Amino acid sequence: MASAFPEKSSTPRLLSRERLKSFSLLPSRFLKEKFLNVKKKVSNGLPSVLQKQSLFQVSPPELVFENFATQEVSEMVLSLVNKDKFPRPVKVSMERSPHFELMCPNDVFHIVPPGTSSPLRIRFTPDEMKNYCHELVCLTARERIVVPIRAIGARAILHFPDQLDFSECPVKYSTQKTLLVHNIGNLAADYQLSTQSPFSVVPARGTLGAGDTMQVTVEFHPLTIGDHSGSLAVCCNTGEKSIQTNLHGEAVDANIGLSTYSVKIGKTFINTSNYTTMFIENRSNITAHFQWKTFPTEEDENEEKRRQCCLLQPLTEVPPDNFIEEEDTEQEEGSSEDHTALLSYMVQEEMEKVQEDPMLFSDDIFSIEPMEGEIKPNCSAEIKVTFKPLEALGYLSVAYCSISGRESRLPLRLRGQGQGPLVELSCRALNLGNIFVNTTYVYEPSLGISWEASCKSA
Repeated sequence: MASAFPEKSSTPRLLSRERLKSFSLLPSRFLKEKFLNVKKKVSNGLPSVLQKQSLFQVSPPELVFENFATQEVSEMVLSLVNKDKFPRPVKVSMERSPHFELMCPNDVFHIVPPGTSSPLRIRFTPDEMKNYCHELVCLTARERIVVPIRAIGARAILHFPDQLDFSECPVKYSTQKTLLVHNIGNLAADYQLSTQSPFSVVPARGTLGAGDTMQVTVEFHPLTIGDHSGSLAVCCNTGEKSIQTNLHGEAVDANIGLSTYSVKIGKTFINTSNYTTMFIENRSNITAHFQWKTFPTEEDENEEKRRQCCLLQPLTEVPPDNFIEEEDTEQEEGSSEDHTALLSYMVQEEMEKVQEDPMLFSDDIFSIEPMEGEIKPNCSAEIKVTFKPLEALGYLSVAYCSISGRESRLPLRLRGQGQGPLVELSCRALNLGNIFVNTTYVYEPSLGISWEASCKSA
């Protein structure tokens, strides 16, 4: 047969405003936010009143302290510009904080002449390398302007790609890609990586020092053909939201098949054996691992394992009355419980064996060898099918080849005919000739195996 191939606080906090969002970021967007120039942040700040309507202009609209050192004092200047034609009072206040200090009278009114600015100095004294946030409130007769104050400390930033594409990959086969991850931050990262099937990642957790690099292996092992998507979530000990790398892969059937899907073995005498050969042909560029199975699908295998475990389960529920005789013999209290515990342990062992059973092909009449193995790219494996009938009957069985690179198991139909012995008489006709009445005559024609049968048996 021809081959067929078919996942407002009064004290500084670690939480930044971005972290309040529940969704995760792509790595590139995360880096863009973290390394956004302070001037850009200033231009993007939003006071509580639109600039065109406000009598005062705050510059900058947000204060950001960066690259600070522990116990080292830093200062930034905030300017209040009166855009009106008349002097205007403004009340400047900032709640008490051990880290931020307003270097002018707090919670008092300041008169700002028209067209001029009033500088305000804010002092920052960190006690550890972490993120801080606070706010300054400017209150006028018409408006309330809130100026966010943030301090960005040392952080760990792992550089991951936005997307990892596996493109086309063989189904039921592991395809791996290695990422070189760099900690471009200035703090060691205690990271945790997670994803969803059919994707996996190694290592799943660890520590990467500032400026160091490491290799991360992402594996794609699809069990069904078609498109598969997931995400690689990266969580660090920075207290910030996680980032996610999009994962995508397409699973396809590899160019692997059987040289024939039906094997017929000629007539074979009972208790003798006959065999034929066929091939598993691997015309792909992967090393394929194969196993000959009894069941057509993995679901059928699991169902059979559940059935066998259910048969074992009642053994653990044997009533203690069954052990009364042994109790009387041993004269030991609690011996029944000991036997029950032992029986339960033995049943548990048997259940584990059932779960570990690969369910390879097993048949009293047909046998296949080798039962499992590997086939290198663009190579084939010779398979020997042996037929040993027990009766003069026709036999039919099916073996299923589970092989990496193919979604479904490949069926191999096995047929054979058992043949009884072929015998013949020594003579085809017996001539008795002339015989006398009331006289006994004895003739002994012999019965033997035919020459054809003898040859085949040999």
